[in-house]
Amino acid sequence: MRTGRYDVRVFVPGRGADYDYQGVHVYRFPVRNLPSAVFPFLFAGHNRRSFLRKVALVGVDVAQVAVCHGHTATFGIYPLAVKAKNPRCLTLLHHHDPASFGLNNGRLRHCWLHQAINFFLLRRLHEAIDLHVFISEVVRKSFLAVPDASWTVYEERKRELRGLGRFRGVRMKAGVVLHNGVETRIFHPQPEKRPGDFVVGCIANFSEGKDQLTLLKAAATLQQRFPRLLLKFVGSGESLATCQAFAWEHRLNAIFLKEVEHDALPAFYRSLDLFVLPSVWDGFGCVFTEAWASGVPFMASTQVGVCDLIPAEERDLWLFPPGDADTLADRIAHFIAARPRQHLAASVDYDALMAPFVCELEEANGGQHWLRR
Repeated sequence: MRTGRYDVRVFVPGRGADYDYQGVHVYRFPVRNLPSAVFPFLFAGHNRRSFLRKVALVGVDVAQVAVCHGHTATFGIYPLAVKAKNPRCLTLLHHHDPASFGLNNGRLRHCWLHQAINFFLLRRLHEAIDLHVFISEVVRKSFLAVPDASWTVYEERKRELRGLGRFRGVRMKAGVVLHNGVETRIFHPQPEKRPGDFVVGCIANFSEGKDQLTLLKAAATLQQRFPRLLLKFVGSGESLATCQAFAWEHRLNAIFLKEVEHDALPAFYRSLDLFVLPSVWDGFGCVFTEAWASGVPFMASTQVGVCDLIPAEERDLWLFPPGDADTLADRIAHFIAARPRQHLAASVDYDALMAPFVCELEEANGGQHWLRR
C-alpha cells in the first residue's frame, strides 16, 4: 500500500461485519469448515464462491485484478479462484513457518489417512500457484522437503509427516525469499539503557518449539558468575508453569509478564541488554529483528529463519545449536564481557524490502520472471 503502486483490498474469511484496522479496511466473507481443521478443503467450492460473491459485492472487477495474494496454505484456494476467472492474474502464496505446506492443523494431524488425503490436495494447490513467497530459507527448504522431516529436531513435525515419505514432493512453478520487515517508524533505538542489571529478554508463547527452558538452563549456569543477570519473559502457554518452576527451583532472577500490546513492545526491547529466543521452530522470528531495530542485539538457534541475516563471520557470536544451553551460556558470557556489535547481512526495514519486491512483481510475466532468481 505504501508504495502507491496498487489499489489493495483485503478479504478475510469469517462471519461478522467488515471492519477497519489501523487504516486498512477489511472485508469479511462467510465460510464453512469442520471443527479442528478436519478435512479443510471439504467445503472449498462453497468457500470460493462465497469469496467471489463478496469481491463482486464491493465492486472489484476480477478481470482487473493484477495480483492475488493468499496468506498461508489454507487460503491458497482464493487466489486460484480469481485465476480461474482471470488467467492473467498473478497468484502468490505466502509461507510463514516451517510447517507452511499445510499439514500441521487440527486433531487429525497425526492420522495417516487424513494427512495423505490433504497432502495430495495441498500438493496440487501449491503446484498451481504462480509464485511462492517464503519469509526465510528455512521456510523454503522445509516446504520443498515435505514429506521428509529428517532435517528438523522438532518431534511434532516428524509425527505430522510420518508415513508420507513414499510420496513425491511439490514441484512449484517459482519461489522467492522475502524476509519479514520491521516498522522502523515504531522500532528504533533510544538513548542507551541505564547501568544496572544485565537484562536478557524473551518474547514468545511458552511451548516446546520456543524452548524457553534452554535459556533458563543457560542462566542457571551463569548466575554465580553474573549475579546481576535478570531474565524478562513475555508470553503465556503450555510450558509456562514448567519454566516458572525451574526458575523458582534454581533461584533465578526472572520476571514473567503477560502479553503486551504491540505498540508497547519498543519500550520493552529498549529495557534489555540482549534478546534471546532459543526456539527450534521459527520460520523467521520478527521479535529478533524488532529487538535489533530497537538497538538490542539478539541470539537464536541455528534452525530458525533469522539465521539468514547473520553474516558468516559472526555466527559464532550470535547463534547456538538448538537445545544447547551450555553453548548459549558461553555466548551470553562472551557478550557480557566483550559487548560486540551485531551486524545484519541485509536490511530489515519494511520499505527497503517491499519497494523492490513490488517493482519486480510488475515485471513478472505469469511468475516466469522469478525462475531466474
